[in-house]
Amino acid sequence: MSKVPDYNEINSEIVEKLKAIVGEEFVMWDNKPMMYSYMSRGIMGIRAGPPDCVVRPANKEEIHDILILCSENKIPVTPMAGGLSGGFALPLLENGGVLLECSRMNKIIEVNTDARYVIVEPGVRAGEVWAYFKKYYPDWAPPIADGAPPAATIMGDAIERGLSLVTSRFGPQADMVMGMEIVLPTGDILRTGSWGLGGVDEDKQGDKKDGHAMPYYKYGLGPDLHSLFFGSQGAMGVVTKAALKIVPHCRFKTVKVYGFDNWYDAQEATLEASKYECGISDHLVMVQGGNWWLVPTRWQKEKIPQKYDYWKTLGFFEYQLNLEVWAHSQEELDFVTKKLDEIILEQYAKKAKGKISEQKLHPIQIASRLKKPNKIAIPYGQWEQGFIFVTWYTPWADAAECMEKYCATMEKYKFPPVMWFASIDHCRECIIMPIFCFDTRKIEDYERFEACEDEFTDWALKRGFVNYRPNPTIHAPKSYAKAPTVFKLLRTIKKIIDPNMIMHPGRLAFLAGVEKPEDIPQYIIGFGKSKKQEA
Repeated sequence: MSKVPDYNEINSEIVEKLKAIVGEEFVMWDNKPMMYSYMSRGIMGIRAGPPDCVVRPANKEEIHDILILCSENKIPVTPMAGGLSGGFALPLLENGGVLLECSRMNKIIEVNTDARYVIVEPGVRAGEVWAYFKKYYPDWAPPIADGAPPAATIMGDAIERGLSLVTSRFGPQADMVMGMEIVLPTGDILRTGSWGLGGVDEDKQGDKKDGHAMPYYKYGLGPDLHSLFFGSQGAMGVVTKAALKIVPHCRFKTVKVYGFDNWYDAQEATLEASKYECGISDHLVMVQGGNWWLVPTRWQKEKIPQKYDYWKTLGFFEYQLNLEVWAHSQEELDFVTKKLDEIILEQYAKKAKGKISEQKLHPIQIASRLKKPNKIAIPYGQWEQGFIFVTWYTPWADAAECMEKYCATMEKYKFPPVMWFASIDHCRECIIMPIFCFDTRKIEDYERFEACEDEFTDWALKRGFVNYRPNPTIHAPKSYAKAPTVFKLLRTIKKIIDPNMIMHPGRLAFLAGVEKPEDIPQYIIGFGKSKKQEA
């Protein structure tokens, strides 16, 4: 790892200025155990180091002053909401700089059931907003992430373009964002979409009362700035508020489960069903599944049979898909589920490569799968000592090919081939998520993981697939090297809104003084002891 020359370290003078901005109790410096505790949260990134200082602002004004101070002094800043949705909200350089921990900003600002949005601050967690709606707006559902724990923040998942509990119907989480309030390192405060229009009559501002229009139209006042901040992983600015679509919370729900003996039938059967839009697949709020390895890897590996023959006797399919169906009446629900059986078990089954079956769930099983928010990700840490998610986007029609190749590559590098996938927007796209179960105490396991990802990424990019949370040493540099115009323009824009490039340096291949994305990995912190730890 090389030292980046264009950033400065925090000193006691800077710390005192930070305390003057947010208050002494909300600045933490020189507390190494607490600094390292922030590193335990990530489930989607393994390259990370501790911050030098943690600052916990309460509002956009404090964030504004912090960013101005850090930009003037060329100090790296890494924004964090909950640190769980993406797991990438950690420093990447030896110089950890400031971790901007936004959990104090936890207000639900406004709910508008006519324009159908909720405005939240970055610290609002999925469990909190779900409970709030259950109590005050039971007919509406906020787009919390499906599969993320209750402590994950709803905004973190949204601006990372994650998946919501209705993602098969409404598209990726980013499609649910109607507007954002963003503090830039220049000190400017940007509001996207119709929200950017100022000088608006008070009765047309909504409950937020900030002088600006309501966030009812995401594309706003001309050329779109909205998408610039999606997937930026804190590298462009700090999102202090976001307006997210809410959807009707239907009272009639069920889960249909279909089993297959190959990836291709799982792909094609659901693709056929999802083309019945405007009546059938619009009721499929979540279509997700995977292979049988999703089951045994939720327990300690020494205590669990690792051959499919055993799990087959317990009724587990080799490949499985869960279709969560919402409707406004029992009659509507029955019509949709009957049609799904007709499409998958009769219509498609006649041309399938293998056998297709339905698993009849007990009402308790259905209730369990419908429970939100859930904790389905957490048990994967039981297999050894830890786990990590990697996520790719493909066309749905290419999902089987991608997962087959991924599983083979995982086995080559001696990982159990745990594979999960889900429909995005009526099976137009697929999000593919291998779950790497490994021992976090062994550096060689981290190295084995990166070797696996390095090999798979070369293949996936040639197939036209896109990593949706690119890591800084493999996915981002390899992807941007194949999209030089995109990288050049993004870097140019970043230098305008972040002239000293202080925002999450190293993330997404943006680093002051480093022009080529391929050169970024040499500056990213590694797996062994850093110089700070050795000291």
